[in-house]
Amino acid sequence: MNDVLGTQPAPDEWIVWLTAGCALCLVLFRRLWLPARNAITIAHEGGHGLVALVSGRRLEAIRLHSDTSGLTVSRAARPASG
Repeated sequence: MNDVLGTQPAPDEWIVWLTAGCALCLVLFRRLWLPARNAITIAHEGGHGLVALVSGRRLEAIRLHSDTSGLTVSRAARPASG
């Protein structure tokens, strides 16, 4: 159970700096940012969809808009008829 609810050790400092550098490069260079922002939005909305499914909701749609914003639509699951 500790594997699920326990904490992780902090990452090495070089990993933090490498991740920050990669993120900064993606944001600063337009040629990298244009495709990356779509991938980031897809991953973000996918996270919402995954949480909806895990919590028992019914996933209706995941939409990516032309301005790269996104929307995840879910509904409460229908109660089981008895």
